[in-house]
Amino acid sequence: MQVNKFNISKPKKYTDKQGEEKTQWNTVGTMTEFHKEDGTVSRIMDIPAIGLEANIFPFVPKDKAQEQTPAQSKPDNDDVIPF
Repeated sequence: MQVNKFNISKPKKYTDKQGEEKTQWNTVGTMTEFHKEDGTVSRIMDIPAIGLEANIFPFVPKDKAQEQTPAQSKPDNDDVIPF
């Protein structure tokens, strides 16, 4: 299984002493992505400041959701890996 980790950051614009506009990137959490051998991908987002630990799923428009089987539209609970 391949695991990728990402930072979740919020930009904050400021002006330095020379009057130049800069961006400070404040990290607010992480996202972990799990690539399994069968080709499926699971994602977990963790934002400690607000106590959020959530799974991430693709957005499926309502008209397309009817075309999916239940296995395609709902996650497998085995995909949840707590931090």
